[in-house]
Amino acid sequence: MITAVLIGAGQRGAQVYAEYALTHPNELKIVAVAESDVARREAFARRHKIERGFVFDDWKPLLEKGKIADCAMICTQDRMHTEPVKQALKSGYHVMCEKPMAATTEDAQKMMDAWKKSGKSRCLHRQETALKWENLQKNMTGP
Repeated sequence: MITAVLIGAGQRGAQVYAEYALTHPNELKIVAVAESDVARREAFARRHKIERGFVFDDWKPLLEKGKIADCAMICTQDRMHTEPVKQALKSGYHVMCEKPMAATTEDAQKMMDAWKKSGKSRCLHRQETALKWENLQKNMTGP
């Protein structure tokens, strides 16, 4: 089973990607969430049964806890992907980033540089494509 932290519990994060955890509980478990909107944050935490100490109103304190899961799913607003992606990789997470990856070429390059430096798996995901958790798990654990 893959464990994940979710950064951004809006429509894509909560209703698309994290929904997979609820329909496939033996494959994916969300163990922490960072979401600035209090109503979305609390509803998500209840639905996924996340302990109070792992519910955050910002991604920074979540990542400051250190690596508490296998991967980080970055589902913030598109223009806000760069810093959480870089910090999640620095903290040792494999990263799934919602598309578009970045709002600028410069931000995209910063994320690619961070991925190359980290040696971690990365996935740029399109909403229209089915999740392939088995591929991410294989990349994390080896053949």
